Amino acid sequence: MRLRILLLAILFLPLLTRFSYAQTRTESPDAQNNVYGIEPERFYPGSLVLELMATAEAEIDNAVHEAYAEGYKAAMLQYAPELAALRIREAVLREALEKERFKNKFFWPVSAASFAAGILTHGLFVR
Repeated sequence: MRLRILLLAILFLPLLTRFSYAQTRTESPDAQNNVYGIEPERFYPGSLVLELMATAEAEIDNAVHEAYAEGYKAAMLQYAPELAALRIREAVLREALEKERFKNKFFWPVSAASFAAGILTHGLFVR
């Protein structure tokens, strides 16, 4: 008899442990007080979801363009003095380059003429 009671206790032990781990379900809080003010329903129509997604996409696109424009304006204001100085320096350097090109414009023709004159005069005076 004692063996049967022990056997029954051993067989019921897994059932008791299973119940001891069971938890009570916590009810989800009422979502009407959520951040977005959306009343939860079980299903939303697909057209409503697509409309919401399109609106969100358009707002995100506008926000990105506005942020880019603001950043571009800020960068232009920050680097405008440096850009003006670089443009002035570019103009000065271009002018100096044109002067040097004009100086070197006659270098090769004058060099060739001098070489030819030297050969001709050498031939005349060497004889």
